[in-house]
Amino acid sequence: MERHPTRYSEEEPVHGVTNAWEYYFHQPGILSLAEALAQNPLDNGGDVSGPFTSNFHHVIPPADILARARELVRKYIRLKSHIVERLDAVIPVDAGRDMLGVHVRGTDMRKHRPPYHPAPNIPETYLEQAILLDQEFSYSRIFLACDEQETVALFQGQFRDRLLTLPAHRTSVDLVEIPREWSYAWLFDGERHHHRYLLGLEVLLDALLLSRCGHFACGASNVSQAAMYFASEKQIVHPITPLWMCPCVDRPSIGRAYLAEALPLSRKPSASVLEGQMHELYDLLEYAENSRHDAHQNMADMSRALTKADKRIQKYQQEIETLRQQIQKQTATIELLKNRISSLINRWTRLGWNLMPWKKPSWRSHPYK
Repeated sequence: MERHPTRYSEEEPVHGVTNAWEYYFHQPGILSLAEALAQNPLDNGGDVSGPFTSNFHHVIPPADILARARELVRKYIRLKSHIVERLDAVIPVDAGRDMLGVHVRGTDMRKHRPPYHPAPNIPETYLEQAILLDQEFSYSRIFLACDEQETVALFQGQFRDRLLTLPAHRTSVDLVEIPREWSYAWLFDGERHHHRYLLGLEVLLDALLLSRCGHFACGASNVSQAAMYFASEKQIVHPITPLWMCPCVDRPSIGRAYLAEALPLSRKPSASVLEGQMHELYDLLEYAENSRHDAHQNMADMSRALTKADKRIQKYQQEIETLRQQIQKQTATIELLKNRISSLINRWTRLGWNLMPWKKPSWRSHPYK
């Protein structure tokens, strides 16, 4: 990760290292760098599909994938000491058994609706599920990991002093701007010193603290799955079902099939929360329709551009044909001149041979030199 930078890589060293992996973790120690480069195990040709990335849209990974991930974490992942100290200062080992961890995914996932990504449930659903679970299990604390400022305020209004959050970079959902080229300038272009490193640190701490909670309420997210990979087998996960699988304008919808296989909410939602979910689905429908309109408009613009391009191509083809005819005429003229020059050279050669028969001209065999 030193030679292949990520979004979290800083231009200057962090903790004395320039490898983004070593900001937070020790090297696994399986191979030396020379052995790794010789074997080239990282060249995947751009293909990032695999057992841990192809199941990100499930709230809870399949049992075999979850078991394999936990095995790999225990075997190879070694945290830096300063990360462990930060974790122990918030939730010591085995101190979170009676705590509920909640991970709420928002910002760009709710604002931009990336295609073929689960549309997360509304924050009110997470809050109500946390309240119902708290009434049943009587948690000592509720640890909240989220990326929206409004979600923190929502949970603070309910749990007050029992709510535990980390100070971190959070964005108001109204300030999230995702242009068409999928730039994350609103997130990564911060003014903090080592801002990108701190973003990685904050999300890592959130995932690891969620893994120390005895109960975990979450939707479909890579952060949530990472928390499960670091958690023990005793952790109880309460799924917060996404609302839909975001559509792609040029492909058939798979939302209904996705929800048919999705786990239901762990507790029955209230009428007010269902109404909020309906409004969120209205927004999703509006987004899909606007995307379809944009695609149709882009198609019309593309059609006009193609028509203009065809006309230019036809014009160029005519010019090329004219040039070809001129070249043919020039080639014929050159051949005619060569024949005339050859005839003159032959006549000159015969004349010189008759006048000086004892000396053969040296240029006779290669007259064009």
